[in-house]
Amino acid sequence: MTVVTDHPRCRVLLVEDDAPIREMTKDILSEDGFDVLDVADAETALGCLKRGPFDLLVSDVGLPGMDGRDLATLATTLHPAMPILLVTGYAGLAGARPDFLACGIKLLRKPFTLRQLLSTVRALV
Repeated sequence: MTVVTDHPRCRVLLVEDDAPIREMTKDILSEDGFDVLDVADAETALGCLKRGPFDLLVSDVGLPGMDGRDLATLATTLHPAMPILLVTGYAGLAGARPDFLACGIKLLRKPFTLRQLLSTVRALV
């Protein structure tokens, strides 16, 4: 895959509880020029968001404890202009509900290609 870094250096907060997926996603985004901070749960992510702004929040929906959708709601309260990408393989009918995705929140369903992930992230920043 060709690396395209025509976007400004953006800070991405990545929230994924599955360590191999988190590492792979971080590597892909980092190789594309993003500055990625990765964490394993929503509570840690919320602490990071309280300490400073990010250009994008990428979160799995199915997290232990607070889920990614609830994190997105709190993140929007803290940083209303920050785009959010929720990633899931389980959203099913819930992800199709109009109230599941608020303004500024996008959903990427698993399985997806690396190209789809990068193009979605680039479009949001």
